[in-house]
Amino acid sequence: MAVYSSQPRLARYVNLLLELLIVAAIVTGLTSWAIGDRWSGWLVLAHAVIGLSMLLLAPAKMRGSVAAGFRRGRATRWVSAVFGVLVLVTVTLGVLHATGLWFGVGPWTALWTHSLFGFLLIPLFVWHAVARPVRPRAADVDRRAVLQTGVVAGAAAALYATQELLTAVTGPAGGERRGTGSREIGSHDPARMPAVIWFNDRRPDVTDAMSWSLSVGGTPITIESLWARARPVDATLDCTGGWWSEQAWDAVALSDLLTDVQGRSVRVASRTGYDRYFGLGDLGKLHLAVGYGGHPLRPSHGAPVRLIVPGRRGPWWVKWVTSVAPSDRPTWLQPPLPLT
Repeated sequence: MAVYSSQPRLARYVNLLLELLIVAAIVTGLTSWAIGDRWSGWLVLAHAVIGLSMLLLAPAKMRGSVAAGFRRGRATRWVSAVFGVLVLVTVTLGVLHATGLWFGVGPWTALWTHSLFGFLLIPLFVWHAVARPVRPRAADVDRRAVLQTGVVAGAAAALYATQELLTAVTGPAGGERRGTGSREIGSHDPARMPAVIWFNDRRPDVTDAMSWSLSVGGTPITIESLWARARPVDATLDCTGGWWSEQAWDAVALSDLLTDVQGRSVRVASRTGYDRYFGLGDLGKLHLAVGYGGHPLRPSHGAPVRLIVPGRRGPWWVKWVTSVAPSDRPTWLQPPLPLT
């Protein structure tokens, strides 16, 4: 009788904890993308421990509510099964990237696919939470539940530490990651640096770089004049696709091009329509780059001119820049991540 009565409680505890972990995984994953790479390492660490916690809870989930759900024969059980499999695949892809066991194929890196599946999980998670609600109770935070959660978190942290130690000792590519989780590719070798774009952006056709239309503060600027003023700037592009690359960018600081700026921010826009807003205090850190290592940018890397933003992740490095202009919009009045 004791075993029978404890099973529903355990299944309920596992379901509730998994729901909280999925929410935490989504929040830490998205936030690590949105903020600068200086602080995202802590979020990536939390994200990893959360993912490993879900893997540790998977057997209990299978023995409990999953088995019971299939016995009941609900028509939607297969949707729930797809959701569960997608969670496991998403976490596994993150582990494969972290350990260096598999980085994906071409632009479909393990980490990018992990992120894509994470986005697909959100509507499925909302549906599952509504269709299979687990309403919190006061008893859910009793001493036993707190101890169980501590054991799961401790085991996941120990598993993560073991994973990191093994990758460091055995030397797979996963050991070369930055705190953000990205691995190095093509530093100071632009030909090897990957070429990626954000979601539905399309690379514009650049036939004559010197005739490129660029306006800075309302004043037309030629690519030739930027080359004349460009100086090497070492900066690391840390892509949310899971790689980083340091280059000596031939660039000009925006503070040298924009003086006596009025407004609350500066809008940097691409020919594709993509844009980002930056605070006026950041102008000295922002640069317009026309090349790297003395050579012009490649079209897929933003030629003829792109923005470089040291300390920020890839989505802030606007490519194919056509306009830099003061704006009255505050920087917080924009999505933390581009939506298109």
